Amino acid sequence: MKLADFLTWLDSYLNFEKTQTKNIFWLDSMKFLCEKLGNPEKAVPCIHVAGSKGKGSICQMLSCIMEQHGKKCGVYASPHISDFRERIRLSNSFFEDEVYEKSADQIVSLVTSLKDEELPGGRRLTWFELVTVFAFLCYRNAGCDFVVYETGLGGRLDSTNVVSPLLTIITPIELEHTEFLGDTVEKIAAEKAGIIKKNVPCVVSIQNYDEVNKVFEDKCREKNSSLLLLKNTGIGISGLKEDNRMQVFFNYEGSPVTLYLRMPGMQQAQNAFLCYTAVKKFFSDISEEEIKAGLENAVLPGRFEIHDNIILDGAHTVKSVNGTLETLINLFPDSLNKPTLRRLLFACAGDKDVEDIIPLFARYGGIFHQVIFTEPETVRNCNAEKNYLIAQKYGIEAKVIKNLQEAFISIISDAKADDKILVMGSFYLVSEVKQIMKEKGIETL
Repeated sequence: MKLADFLTWLDSYLNFEKTQTKNIFWLDSMKFLCEKLGNPEKAVPCIHVAGSKGKGSICQMLSCIMEQHGKKCGVYASPHISDFRERIRLSNSFFEDEVYEKSADQIVSLVTSLKDEELPGGRRLTWFELVTVFAFLCYRNAGCDFVVYETGLGGRLDSTNVVSPLLTIITPIELEHTEFLGDTVEKIAAEKAGIIKKNVPCVVSIQNYDEVNKVFEDKCREKNSSLLLLKNTGIGISGLKEDNRMQVFFNYEGSPVTLYLRMPGMQQAQNAFLCYTAVKKFFSDISEEEIKAGLENAVLPGRFEIHDNIILDGAHTVKSVNGTLETLINLFPDSLNKPTLRRLLFACAGDKDVEDIIPLFARYGGIFHQVIFTEPETVRNCNAEKNYLIAQKYGIEAKVIKNLQEAFISIISDAKADDKILVMGSFYLVSEVKQIMKEKGIETL
């Protein structure tokens, strides 16, 4: 089956990314499907990554390190920006078409042969469950040596949580998806901690809320799993070099480490520190040179992605937006004689914390000289008018152009050559803008 036909087949199943619905998370369906297919989730050694922010970047960094070590390393991540295959791929390339087609044939053949009453609880399968099992098949059929898995939502009941990892990693915890994961950071941390396995070590990133670390300590004690809680050891960054690489420095067990990352920002520096430490501690056969080369080769669409004066970033939580704004100011500061004109094209899903996100645009006396709120077709329940009214409360001059193409054309037409245009608020926004840029002949990742 061609991949395009498989995606059309998938569209008939409930997709949480498009329609958020409660009470659709369980693992018995995943275990049932995997057993029917010969347990492909156990075929390849792996690392499992959960958390609120940075999962995709960390998965990419780890896979690039494994690739430098000579491993054929798969990556499972979401969402995709331009191509569905971004979810199920190698570090820096897609699989051969035959891998996707063979895997599609296997899962469609199984699912179409099943009767409703055979499924656990008689429940209909979901889009993400089918995509996850499809990914397991792809990695097995491609003969991968290693895989890095990113959870979709939460961890405890996430479809990926049937794997048997060599290491689990948990990134910073934030208040997110509170209607599904809980209304406190401790409750959310408990859901993320659900990926911690018996006797499997766990690395936890530098956290913004100290109280979540007790959740991870308790879970690791319960599972007899060693726990490494990371602390900030002098992590710092400097400005961009000519090739848009950012210098990162930190200490590892008393020794200074310097890297040059292709993904800018303090959060990426912390991600690199986590990956460096995790590999050093738990994969002793991987050399220092391989770790550094992997980290320095890592790049992902939509993570402060720079194209001349246009910057694309999928940040959509208070913490991530704040980090993106700090990166923008630090990398492109005002000079003594010439201010940097910064412009913002913003859209986010309707369930995001816009009441706390939009006031950030007024920081430092007003970061942006122009703000446009828009409504991409694929951004769920986006409300440009609501965003505009919030901006007005904080004295932020803005306007609404609901049609994304018109909004993008407007903001690039107003900008001068040295102005910086930030497109931010959703990976789906970034995806649509990249398509517009492609149509206009502007090169993207």
